[in-house]
Amino acid sequence: MMPPDWRPPTLTTERLVLRPFEEADAPALFPLAANPRVTRFTLWEHHRTLDDTLVFVRDYAQSRYMEGTPEPYAITLKDDPAGLPVGAVGCFWASRPNAAMELGYWLAEPYWGRGLTAEACRAVVAEAFATCHPERVQARVIAGNGPSRRVLDKLGFRYEGALRSALFRRGRYEDVLYYSILRPEWPM
Repeated sequence: MMPPDWRPPTLTTERLVLRPFEEADAPALFPLAANPRVTRFTLWEHHRTLDDTLVFVRDYAQSRYMEGTPEPYAITLKDDPAGLPVGAVGCFWASRPNAAMELGYWLAEPYWGRGLTAEACRAVVAEAFATCHPERVQARVIAGNGPSRRVLDKLGFRYEGALRSALFRRGRYEDVLYYSILRPEWPM
């Protein structure tokens, strides 16, 4: 268990600053996470109240940070002086005994199609390999989510296959596509 005040380090890319979430992020994040188009392919439902967002930025993020997990990071634009979040990205342990982490991410709709998700994911996966030392980083994609598949292709993840009707979500069974990249395959 990590100290209660541990936070993942801030990461900087060409256009982004990835930083730990703070409770003060909730009001700016809420309208973005409340968009059902953003959550069309996520495991979590769109936020209906500010309290939903507070639970994420306060309770969920804090519990992950206490585990020493580089997840979730707030995705912020480098050129935004207020540093407001526009999405989230992170790697968490899927199986610590098997040295397998899982990558997850989402981005607010106004920022889609600019390559920001791939840029954020590249930085977080590099940080995970450097500091957590997994052998494998995997990602799950709900079938039909072409943009997410393209992000993983850009990062060099390999498609491993589909688990048919593996997820019951929002009243129906969904196929789940698995992708991964192994430590030797990651360009250090």
